[in-house]
Amino acid sequence: MPNGSERDGVTGSSSAPDAAGAGSVRVEASAIPNLIGSLQSSLDEVGVQIEHAITELRIRPWAGDPVSTGTAARFNEYSVSGDRAALTALYGYRDRLQAASDALRAVENRYRETEDANASRMRTGC
Repeated sequence: MPNGSERDGVTGSSSAPDAAGAGSVRVEASAIPNLIGSLQSSLDEVGVQIEHAITELRIRPWAGDPVSTGTAARFNEYSVSGDRAALTALYGYRDRLQAASDALRAVENRYRETEDANASRMRTGC
């Protein structure tokens, strides 16, 4: 019995990841619009989380003493500043989602162009 993904027109690939760390996935053409919609929903949600992180996550030294100053600086480093911060991870996740969405849109367009060309050939007799 196929798993849920196989029933939805998506199957994983055991191919080795490329240099960017992304593997490949086989997708039935009919599944592409739903996948793009799901990716867009995820992008919208991540966008909200990024906005919250930018506007609400940074803290200020609450007591004005050296301990709270150091704690606030450390917290901000891990949450919104630096290469390993949560905000940096959210940006990376957003970028990967966008790249996947863009790739699916390109595949969908190529598929549609191929189908249109094939239909035209059938009408004109090759």
